[in-house]
Amino acid sequence: MSSLGLVLSGGGAKAAYQAGVISAVADICSDEKIANPFDYYSGLSAGALNTTLLAATPHCHFGEGAKKLADLWSNVQAEQVYVTSPLSLSLGGLQLMADLSLGAFKKNAPRMALLDTSPLKKLINEHCNFTNIQTNIDNKAFKALAISTLDYFTTSTVTFVQGHPEIPMWQRVRRQSERSIITEKHVLASASIPVLFPPVTIDNRHFGDGSIRNQSPCGPAIYMGAQKILAIGVRKKQDLCYSAQQTNHSKPPTVGRVLNVLLHTLMMDGMEIDIERIERINENIEKLTETQRATLSVRPIKYLWICPSREVGEVAADKLQNLPPMIRYLLKGLGSLHDATEIASFLLFEAEYCKQLLQLGFEDGMKQKDQIRRLILD
Repeated sequence: MSSLGLVLSGGGAKAAYQAGVISAVADICSDEKIANPFDYYSGLSAGALNTTLLAATPHCHFGEGAKKLADLWSNVQAEQVYVTSPLSLSLGGLQLMADLSLGAFKKNAPRMALLDTSPLKKLINEHCNFTNIQTNIDNKAFKALAISTLDYFTTSTVTFVQGHPEIPMWQRVRRQSERSIITEKHVLASASIPVLFPPVTIDNRHFGDGSIRNQSPCGPAIYMGAQKILAIGVRKKQDLCYSAQQTNHSKPPTVGRVLNVLLHTLMMDGMEIDIERIERINENIEKLTETQRATLSVRPIKYLWICPSREVGEVAADKLQNLPPMIRYLLKGLGSLHDATEIASFLLFEAEYCKQLLQLGFEDGMKQKDQIRRLILD
């Protein structure tokens, strides 16, 4: 069988959807008596947590990893990800406003984010035994794990890779890889939503969310050697480029609505763009002769892209009351909760919401059961 890579993008709590699809894949693998179908794991943003947990599962048993993921997302609470106490959130908001207001008069280092994510570090370490990653690689359970982040100073996407020594490294425009031993810092950095979550320091460099301006989430798996990829996104596929619901609002947008759009743009799920690029390359390669193909620096990639059949923001809109009270209060200060659904969908680390995304992901995965099976077995 050709080598298969798993690619997971993400966006905060939306990554619960991926865990649902992974559960469907695990059921299919169980039917086919396959312990682990993937040679390469690649994740960014909250998808980095999902891929790392799978790679750190003992013996890299995919079914067990899928169960652990489903259990994590079925029981997650906001206080396990960020400090939710009214005092902490109030002080954080006030300090941010003070830093902005004082400007050059501010002598101390400014606060870097609204939320304190120290609980997330504990959650990651509780669910990921990072020493298992190298053990699984040494035992040839899989070949490599890649975690992508954004370097805030070079503005390049840096992909940290832990894998066999023969795994190639790469350097592209604003994209590069580095060999590393993956730790909770890399996962925290990749999932560090700008402004909301603080940057993470690794080797005296400062990193943020791997989704920021990343238009090639599938790249790392392909560069490492995957001949096939299963890509799982967190946004519904658009039928038309720039398609949007028609509205006739006469009032100007609220601050919450503007921030919603900015966060949506900044944290764009580049999966759709990347899949379109792969599809176009595949089509062009098909038109060439074998001799012509031999001269190319690119190769055809088999792929299956699974994304939500329903807008995740719509699911979040029905669960806004489950946000921590102080988060609801702060979002209402931006206009209305409805105007801030995109922000809320990132922060809704609540079991009821995540279970709904898990179920949606499982259903979407099973709808493509035959395609998944063919991708794995070919």
